[in-house]
Amino acid sequence: MDAPQPFAVSRNIVFMTLLANPSTGLFVWIILIIGLVFIVLGCFADVRFLILGLIICLTGLPAMAFFAFAKYMFASDMLANLLHHTVERHGDGYLLRIYRPANQDEPIEADKNWIESGKLTFSDSNIVKKKTIDEYEVIFFKDSPLRILYVPSC
Repeated sequence: MDAPQPFAVSRNIVFMTLLANPSTGLFVWIILIIGLVFIVLGCFADVRFLILGLIICLTGLPAMAFFAFAKYMFASDMLANLLHHTVERHGDGYLLRIYRPANQDEPIEADKNWIESGKLTFSDSNIVKKKTIDEYEVIFFKDSPLRILYVPSC
């Protein structure tokens, strides 16, 4: 049996997971709702509300989304999902192996030689919840090196 090929989770899937999580994306959703309320109010009452709503939705919302992206995507507990890695299921948890390319000068390819550069283990007792997003099973942990782990669905 061949060893599993390392994969990296797409950044847009991770960002959508963060926006769907109330603890990380709630502020962005509140700004969106406020902007939409002003837009609807501006359609029926005063055009100034419409302009204010458009300003919120077209300038404020992307800025808040960027800050959410920067705060959570660049955090050390999210970094392992964005690097090339494999996830293996063991009896009482998961084993995540982080890889780097054998030759750093060449572009990254799927069938490239990889060198293991790190290892993390996760226990089933630390799982808070699981949900499926796109082609991944997303597992949320507490008291773990990672808060979120993406496991490819079979």
